[in-house]
Amino acid sequence: MGFLVVLVYVTLYLLSPGDMFPALAPYRVLLVLALLTLPLSVIPFLQSQVILTLRTQILLVVAFFFVALVSWIPHGWFGGSMVVLDSLVPNLIAYFVGIVHFRSLGRLKILRLALVLVGLYILWTALGQVPQARSTGVETPYVMAGIDQPRIRGLGMLHDPNYFGQYLLILLPMLFVTTKPKGLGTGYFAAIPVTLAFLYGIYMTGSRGTALGCILLIALFLARKFKKVGLFLSGILGVGVLAAVNLSRTRTISISGGIDRLMLWSDGLAFFKSSPLWGIGYYGFVGKEGMTAHNSYLLCAAELGLIGYFFWMSVLVITMIQLRRIANLPTADPSWKRWAAALTMSLTVYMFTSFFLSRVYDLPLYLLLGMTGATIASVGGEQKLALRQSNWPAWSAGLCVFSIMLIYVLVRLRAV
Repeated sequence: MGFLVVLVYVTLYLLSPGDMFPALAPYRVLLVLALLTLPLSVIPFLQSQVILTLRTQILLVVAFFFVALVSWIPHGWFGGSMVVLDSLVPNLIAYFVGIVHFRSLGRLKILRLALVLVGLYILWTALGQVPQARSTGVETPYVMAGIDQPRIRGLGMLHDPNYFGQYLLILLPMLFVTTKPKGLGTGYFAAIPVTLAFLYGIYMTGSRGTALGCILLIALFLARKFKKVGLFLSGILGVGVLAAVNLSRTRTISISGGIDRLMLWSDGLAFFKSSPLWGIGYYGFVGKEGMTAHNSYLLCAAELGLIGYFFWMSVLVITMIQLRRIANLPTADPSWKRWAAALTMSLTVYMFTSFFLSRVYDLPLYLLLGMTGATIASVGGEQKLALRQSNWPAWSAGLCVFSIMLIYVLVRLRAV
């Protein structure tokens, strides 16, 4: 029962019923479902002892949430905590219910099917509205139109074409997880056409960052299959993809094409310098700038300071460390190893594309973390994937400093 409610909650959240059927908006359907998932997950959470197998990851997520909750208090606004409860908690719920309800191969497959169907529905609906947007020049609910070529999108949290492109991208590695250890299974007959549809959908979003994410995903796949030869092939293929995108769309991938984001990053660095320890407050970037940072790493550092940024980065670091260790775990089921490999690629391309998008607080990330956490817990968690010798605090702190310095260098290069 709990898994079914979680599945419905995630599906509807992505589809945004309040936007599909405005008459439902006053009834806060998603809030009701979110509250319903909690009592159906508390007892399984306690019975599963997942808090022991994922204790570091859970503690870091809780610490990140606490920093966001109190981020406005140093600035004298106690009402900011209510904004966090209203906007961040519905997304974080996906993580906590995920580590409880996704700890079986069958449920992960059902969840994957639901996520794919959501993507296909939005893609089908959006492509059906493209001719109207092209002929009239007026945007539709699923198509952004204007002086540029029409760009498809979803509703709600996926209403930005870049966000919808990223959503399709992170699903691609999951399509090829099968129970068959080698060769083409029957699932590939469905996975291949869906992949082609999603790639076309990504192209139609016009998202430059997601196009780069596709190149990274190809490189990860080829490197995993063919090692050094794969990296060489991915480099050649990547150049071809960039050339094809630049020739076929007006939104080219270039340094000059991203100059507007570099200006935002410059302001974001100024916000970070003004309050480096605890930040300017959750959602404070939009309040000061009028728009978001278009960089998840800078956004987190600017709004939550080094403390919140460290916790957020640490969640990603330890998750990647444990996912990669599953491949070398002799007692792990091969099916879980394949899921771990796919989720590693999904989380990697999410982190990469988030360098160009503001995706610190959104549901797809915490849904991914819920799936990865469930996978880690299912193979033994920290009992078998110990973090004691991983030196994750140093890695997390180093990546925090490196990412900020990288953004600083890119901003400085703008003026050269």
